[in-house]
Amino acid sequence: MTRKGIIAAGIWCVDISYKIKNWPSEGKTSIVERKIDGAGGGPSNVLTNLEYLGFKFPKIALGCIGNDDESDIIKTHNKKNNIISKYLTVLKKIKTSYTLIMSEGGGERTFFHFPGANDSLSIKNIKLSNIKKYNPKIFYVGYLTFLGKLDHFDKNGETNLCTILRKTKKLGMLNCVDLASYDHNNYKKIIKSAAKYCDYLFLNEVEAELATGFKILVKKKFNKKNALLATNFLLKNGVNKAVILHSPQSTLWMDQNMNSFWHQSELINQKEIVSKVGAGDAFCAACLFGIHQEWPVAKILKKAHLAAISILKTEFSSGDIPNIKSL
Repeated sequence: MTRKGIIAAGIWCVDISYKIKNWPSEGKTSIVERKIDGAGGGPSNVLTNLEYLGFKFPKIALGCIGNDDESDIIKTHNKKNNIISKYLTVLKKIKTSYTLIMSEGGGERTFFHFPGANDSLSIKNIKLSNIKKYNPKIFYVGYLTFLGKLDHFDKNGETNLCTILRKTKKLGMLNCVDLASYDHNNYKKIIKSAAKYCDYLFLNEVEAELATGFKILVKKKFNKKNALLATNFLLKNGVNKAVILHSPQSTLWMDQNMNSFWHQSELINQKEIVSKVGAGDAFCAACLFGIHQEWPVAKILKKAHLAAISILKTEFSSGDIPNIKSL
């Protein structure tokens, strides 16, 4: 039977985005120009973007939420976007996770994250037996270092996530792992632990530096030599098929045979950027679409880049982007 569809596991949260007039100095006040609430986190953003891109296969959500108003926002959002939510674990005594996102104009974002239910995420919440009937092709997980108990190490020195990744590989799925820009004390160790069970690893320039120690941005410029060293390092640590390092300036896809594919970012007018929230997830979603459909790398990177550009022109962390055929 041909495998079709995607599971997205990991953090589920509500994004509360504030567009502020300016970033105040300590003790001072700034003006909130706009507030936007919506479902967020890698799994939500990726599956939502896939819906808008025209992905017609099952999209299954796995993870933890609370039993509160925030969880209702997530469930309503998922229903609207044809995301299967019935396998999410509802924790009655723990609040749903949320992230406060502050951004000035179209500038960089600052995040304040409340882990909530995501801190309780464990092996028992990722019930793969429930979804076997869908015969999914891809298992996406985002984001490492935000995965609660799945980021904890077991007696064998591996994270608990590795137990899940071994099972999904045994079931014949492609494991696609996504990172977050969070300076966790065990960042390198957590990434290294999962690498050997990972088929495709997605990360940006900041995450590449945290995971490998190689400086990707040197004097605010993308350093291609160090990007190659970083992706090579991760492949040697076990990533099975490819490492995809994306940034606003350049994107590098390096496969296990050390073939490197570059995509130079198209410059867009800064005035066109409404918000930078969700650009990486839009990029990842289009890549997953292409991986699922087994497209050539050049086509995948082109579509992924255009998906990221599309989300930059919206005020949302996901959705409101064109069908992938139109990109």
